[in-house]
Amino acid sequence: MDTPPGIRVLREESHMWPASANVFLLHDAEGAILVDVGCGTEARYSALKDSLAVEGFDISDVHTVILSHAHPDHIGAMRFLTEEISPRVFLHPLEMPLAAEPELLNKTFDLQLASEHVVLEDGSPPNSYNILDYFAALCPMSSAVATDELVPGETLEAGGFRLLVVHTPGHAPGHCSFFEVDQGFLLTGDAVGQVVAWYSPSSGGAIGYLEGLTRLASLGASLILPSHGPNITDPQRAITHTRDHILRVDGKLLSRLGPEPISLAELCGRIYRNPVARIFPGIQIIQSHLLKLEAEGRVVRHPDGRISLPG
Repeated sequence: MDTPPGIRVLREESHMWPASANVFLLHDAEGAILVDVGCGTEARYSALKDSLAVEGFDISDVHTVILSHAHPDHIGAMRFLTEEISPRVFLHPLEMPLAAEPELLNKTFDLQLASEHVVLEDGSPPNSYNILDYFAALCPMSSAVATDELVPGETLEAGGFRLLVVHTPGHAPGHCSFFEVDQGFLLTGDAVGQVVAWYSPSSGGAIGYLEGLTRLASLGASLILPSHGPNITDPQRAITHTRDHILRVDGKLLSRLGPEPISLAELCGRIYRNPVARIFPGIQIIQSHLLKLEAEGRVVRHPDGRISLPG
């Protein structure tokens, strides 16, 4: 299905990290509106300006930016954009401090879990690192000051569209998707797309992710415009695929547990063979599911922190 009239997708060639997020261009009588802005490299920002020019806009025409969440592939280019213009910037309240002070992403990515629980092949814990240093070489992050709140359940008027704000955490605590109530299409950000995004406890975890998917499924959308990859013409199938992918992780964890308690580090090693994947996002995903399974009474966390099946 073609992209609806009135919205242009500045689409990336690849959907795999560190590719920039797709940028969505809307317009009204006042000028241009962007949903997300992409990575913070000069080349990426130049490509954004070139894409605007093809559509007949200059960067000075952009009066509003709507950010799905404060990750570098979505907001990195704000560092260049705000040197030239001062647009209104919409962001969920939980994302506002992360955008203003990107160092806080280390907490929402739950990087401390790796230093506390992961053991490398030589028996040592991994070195602590700043997630911003990792981003810098691939898809630089930048700070951004939001001027307006995205309020879940409220409708945002943008470029002739009515966008219902839908809170879809898991990948980021204040991650938002947008449902166009008249035409029935969804901008899902990273919640649903070509790949299933990672998730961490402080960003909403498996519980928050699944709750967000339930909200999306209830909307009856006819088309998804994701942040990574091409348009998705069967939204319910894509949402179900994402939900099933997450729920399968429950099964993987349960199949590797028994009545004898094991440490979180050992469980992580049984699931993720690659030591780098254990550091991120492995331990974060596992902890997200353990919190869910504990709440459901399907696993037991012992006083010493080890985990087992009940019984």
